[in-house]
Amino acid sequence: MTLSPAPSPARGARRGLPLRLPATLAAVTLLLTAGCGAREHDAAGDAAASSSGGASAASGDAGANRAAPSPGPGRGPACPEDTCMTLAVSGDMLLHEGLWSRFAADPQRTDGANFDFAPLLAEQKPYLDAADVAVCQAETPVAPSGGPYSAYPEFSVPPEIFTAAKGAGYDACTSASNHTVDQGVAGVERTLSTLDRAGLQHTGSYASEADAEQPMIVDTPTGKIAVVTGTNSLNEKPQDAPWRVDRLRDGADPRVGEDTAAQDVAHAVAQAEKAREQGADVVVAAMHSILEYTDTADEYQRTTAHALADSGAFDAVYGHGSHSVQPIENYHGRWIVYGVGNNVTETAPPVNESNNQGITARFQFAREGDGAWRVSDLAWVPSSNTRGGEYAWCPVASDAPSGVCRSEAEDRAIRERIAGIVTTDSAREHGLHEWKLSEDRAR
Repeated sequence: MTLSPAPSPARGARRGLPLRLPATLAAVTLLLTAGCGAREHDAAGDAAASSSGGASAASGDAGANRAAPSPGPGRGPACPEDTCMTLAVSGDMLLHEGLWSRFAADPQRTDGANFDFAPLLAEQKPYLDAADVAVCQAETPVAPSGGPYSAYPEFSVPPEIFTAAKGAGYDACTSASNHTVDQGVAGVERTLSTLDRAGLQHTGSYASEADAEQPMIVDTPTGKIAVVTGTNSLNEKPQDAPWRVDRLRDGADPRVGEDTAAQDVAHAVAQAEKAREQGADVVVAAMHSILEYTDTADEYQRTTAHALADSGAFDAVYGHGSHSVQPIENYHGRWIVYGVGNNVTETAPPVNESNNQGITARFQFAREGDGAWRVSDLAWVPSSNTRGGEYAWCPVASDAPSGVCRSEAEDRAIRERIAGIVTTDSAREHGLHEWKLSEDRAR
């Protein structure tokens, strides 16, 4: 989703409430549940006005009274079970010219690279290294090395961004978004081959039907995590083949209809079941939505996320695409993170300040005595898109290892704003808390 670019920073200087599913989708969901195991637009954001709202205010450090952390790699706070693994997820990597131009490099000094985005993502590494698996969102297709490049409305961005993502600690990326087919099939194939060269696994768009039939499963030292994804929109661009891009469309849209939306959910569930057949211990769904700059989840997001959760095929659900942080809820025992905001982006004006912020969420999965896995801990770290007036992912956590991002007052305001959005009543009751590296290091 996108507007035309907003000004760059100077150098140096709706709560997610449960809804009833549409009749057709509800029926499909019930059928799927019975058959399952236990288990349009983007610029410095996109073209929608920022809406007010947010969930109930955060209640300080929700993890303060937790048991002592368990030792071992990738553990969050308290993990009483014998086996744990963690998944960190972040939002849209949204590049515009005002951002990418700041990272231009001399290819004669950088082994042929025209851009060096390592400083843009460098401060994520301590967080991503504290998770067993880290997954990013490839919002836009990439250009050939050396360009030509383009931004809104049809993106084609420097491919070096994926090299930086790998260097920061990402293991994989989802690639289904409303911009996936901005550059047609050639753009899809180029993006996937670039991800391959960077050493990043990927899912959501495909070079072949055979590829589309294989779920993405990422190994960890203690188990396997699969991610299944889908996008609501392709910005009304044609999809040359039904398997080219995974979809999770809006059944309330008269151009789509409830039957198509139910089929999309059924396809996602089938992919989750296939992932489990191939050894996945945990399966997570990632939704890409298109209503932008809202602090609340819209009806499409709630209906679709609830359908995915009700199917029993997914252990958790998260979303991106809105370019804004949105509520987190515990829905019938399953966690739903409606919107993680942007990972990196060009700065939008104050009316769309949500575009300039994001969270990285870390799910901790624990294996119980009967062999089943569940989310035993969920934490989030808030971030700004600048540090000291320069573009950089920057944590505004209360214990951020890199210090101040904007100013102490601005950082605190961002953190408190995001805490008020994500901390719904159900999230608080189930132990949602801020991700603090200082607590991780104490384990």
